[in-house]
Amino acid sequence: MATERVYRKRRYRRVVHVSPLMFGVDGVVGGGERYAYELARAMSQLTPTRLVSFGKPLSRREDALRVAVYRPLGFVGRKRLGPISPGLIAEIAAADVVHVHQIETFLADQCVLLARLFGKRVFLTDHAGGDRHFNRRLGTVDRATGLLLVSEFNARGYTAWQDKVTVIHGGADPARFRQLAGVNRVRRALYAGRLIPYKGVHHLIEGARPETGIVVAGQSYHDEYRAFLDKVSIGRNVQFAGPLMGDDLVRAYNTASVSVAPSVEVDMYGKTYPKSEILGLVLLEAMACGTPVVASRIGGMMELVVDGETGIGVPPGDTEAVGEAVERILDDDDLARRMGRAGHARVMDRFTWAAVAKRCLSVYRREDD
Repeated sequence: MATERVYRKRRYRRVVHVSPLMFGVDGVVGGGERYAYELARAMSQLTPTRLVSFGKPLSRREDALRVAVYRPLGFVGRKRLGPISPGLIAEIAAADVVHVHQIETFLADQCVLLARLFGKRVFLTDHAGGDRHFNRRLGTVDRATGLLLVSEFNARGYTAWQDKVTVIHGGADPARFRQLAGVNRVRRALYAGRLIPYKGVHHLIEGARPETGIVVAGQSYHDEYRAFLDKVSIGRNVQFAGPLMGDDLVRAYNTASVSVAPSVEVDMYGKTYPKSEILGLVLLEAMACGTPVVASRIGGMMELVVDGETGIGVPPGDTEAVGEAVERILDDDDLARRMGRAGHARVMDRFTWAAVAKRCLSVYRREDD
């Protein structure tokens, strides 16, 4: 009881998470946007929390989380990651802690300057996105209270500020991403994510046997690449399911026998992505559903996957290796079940959103002492 009283005394009146774009059907279905939303949602169960974003205006409450989306007056940058809104000033003025998602943006520049002006602690998380910014000129990272980064791989890019860095990783919500009773798995591989070149979806399609069932779940953001995927799918057992959300996505994980993340650092058009996959939330969501995974050995993905135990790691861009790993799991029900159980246990042990939220709150408080 005494411990509970101490905890309540040290709760913050309000933590404000700021994301340039809102996650969901009215926003963007991307990893960075999902991360900010899920973390804020979990944190709201522990301390008063708001999620602030920009786009079509709305104000709503989701259980304990309060969400506010402001219509920007304009943007700095071409990707709409640097919104300008008077609402941001009011939100930061009322906050105790400000947690900004996407460092290399003018939004981060604004938040750090405003937070420091109002005497608030401000933390930054990188999600590999970027737009026009003035980080270096304004000393945005230098002025931040701390950097809460999603992987050890991610942290390597911030060695100049290593005294500010804490790796918090990411999570899955086991109340939603779970093993469904009475749902049978079929001999099928699942890809869940955006259809863009660096995700390497064609390595899965071309690597698996023609008769192997493949479900591709995601929104297309690159017309030329989508046309290429359609072409390489001819004569193969591939279903393009479109973007799956909520219960539909959970069911897709539960009916698949393996979930695949075949991302690359250099895409088929020669473009390089130094931060191709700094984490990989889809891997955690699949594992939470008891589904084994196949993932490229790049970025932070192998910090989540235990190679040979919860899934199989493959060289990026190696179509044959992707196919062999997928077929190995599909051909061995015992192996798939063992990996599925191990993956579920790993998520529950370390990679739930509640655990990530607690890691953040621990850092917030540490910097307050």
